[in-house]
Amino acid sequence: MSNDYIYHYGIKGQKWGVRRYQNEDGSLTAAGKKREKTAYRSTGIRAALARRSNEKVDSGFKKWKKNDNRKQDAIDLGKKANAARIAYEKDRKNKDLKKAYKTANRDYKRALRKNTTYRKGVVRQEVGRDASRKYLSEAKKVEKQLKNDPKNRALQKEYNRLMSTHDVERAQARRAVDVASKRSRRIAEAKRQTTLALKGAAAAIIIGAGTKYVADRTGIDISSEQVQDWIKKGRKAYQFIY
Repeated sequence: MSNDYIYHYGIKGQKWGVRRYQNEDGSLTAAGKKREKTAYRSTGIRAALARRSNEKVDSGFKKWKKNDNRKQDAIDLGKKANAARIAYEKDRKNKDLKKAYKTANRDYKRALRKNTTYRKGVVRQEVGRDASRKYLSEAKKVEKQLKNDPKNRALQKEYNRLMSTHDVERAQARRAVDVASKRSRRIAEAKRQTTLALKGAAAAIIIGAGTKYVADRTGIDISSEQVQDWIKKGRKAYQFIY
């Protein structure tokens, strides 16, 4: 019989099932935050540049994740608003259902406003598809009742209303992303034109001030057209060199 044994007493202060630096949701504990401050920092220039580039990528991913969460929150609230809307339409005299629908719809619109123009289109598309499916499902339920009572005008009217709403919601959902894309491009183009106009105005002011300064100091009369020509030549030379 062998007398060789391996003993392991763990880490001092460690308890089974308890992490010292992370909470269950992945966030850092106080000890973890303190440890992070003393964590590895790149010392070489190449490593420092690489680390800076990595941080930009990480920052971009975090921003994308945050925007994606906003989009998903809006979609979930939109689906709840759809369900509340259909419930209220079945019994319009019910004040509680009316209040629930208004609250759900307000929460959905509030969440929708937090998204970018393009993401709003994606949200409207998903919410519209959900509404379309819900109205189609309700229409099929009424259709079953119509088979048993085909001459019931109230059921016929309700079936037509549900199918019409289904068609409208489906069509709007299909166009939502394209509409949002066009709107997003128009906003981007308007911002670009505004930026160019401001840059042009600033450049004109700088050129005018520079021309006046040179004329006052040297007595040489230089036109703004000459200054602009020098700037263009300088830009071409800079592009050639670099």
